[in-house]
Amino acid sequence: MTHNFLNIPEEIYLLSIDENGNQHHSLKNENFDLVISAALLMDLALLHRIDSDQTYIFTDKTEQIGDALLDGVLDEIIEYNNNRRIENWISYLSIHGQFFRDEIITSLVRKSVLKIENEKVLWFFSKRKYPRIDDTELEEVQSRIRNLIFGNEIPDERDIVIVSILYNSNLLATVFSEEEISKYDTRIAQIAKMDFIGQAIGSVLKEYNLSIFESLTKSKSAEEMLDEHVQTLKKKFRVTNDDNLPTWIRKGTKQYEETLKYVREVGTAEITFNPRLKKYSKINYGYYQTAFGE
Repeated sequence: MTHNFLNIPEEIYLLSIDENGNQHHSLKNENFDLVISAALLMDLALLHRIDSDQTYIFTDKTEQIGDALLDGVLDEIIEYNNNRRIENWISYLSIHGQFFRDEIITSLVRKSVLKIENEKVLWFFSKRKYPRIDDTELEEVQSRIRNLIFGNEIPDERDIVIVSILYNSNLLATVFSEEEISKYDTRIAQIAKMDFIGQAIGSVLKEYNLSIFESLTKSKSAEEMLDEHVQTLKKKFRVTNDDNLPTWIRKGTKQYEETLKYVREVGTAEITFNPRLKKYSKINYGYYQTAFGE
């Protein structure tokens, strides 16, 4: 039932914020984009829509899930015809990180898990809690993962995926203290390595350097700022072929010229593009973008 209520990217987002809506310092920048991209792929694998070997992602079943976020990514994977490496999918999806963040927050607000007050994301209830579904109380993800690690029960596939993401992203500190990580490191590692696809995607995720994003100077031309931003994204997300870039930051496309126009208007290349609304906005790592940037 839990997975019908929240998808894995949504639960990963909930692990990134505390009771006061403050986001963990490791996830205030594009680090979250990498993590959420891996979570999207792992959730699709858990739902048997994709599969992988140690190198490539390929489709399994093509039926829609009924989750807008997951179905959108699945459609892209189907369209690409099983010919993109795991690291390239993580790279490609990560570039759309702001769009995914906005979609996740919108969904969690609609499900009455979160609320927005003064453009800040807060828990809907006074403590970490999910609303009752069909008169059933679901265990909140942080509590669920802590109880799993501290106990001896065999984990279900969903929680294996979540532990694997935290383990391979160096984000265990969002759930556990340093003392707890040290004490339970063996069990955490064992659970994180239980799922084959999780290992394949997780090992790629672990290779990324989750460092703090360096702001680009605003004293350069729009072309220079955008080029430097694109080069940073390519290096960060390991894009080696420009064909793997979305059209809005790929030189030679009509939309690239629209992107340059927007960079000139806002004075920064730290921007993103919402493919569903066909709308640009400045990247905002810490707060929800009301109406997607307006």
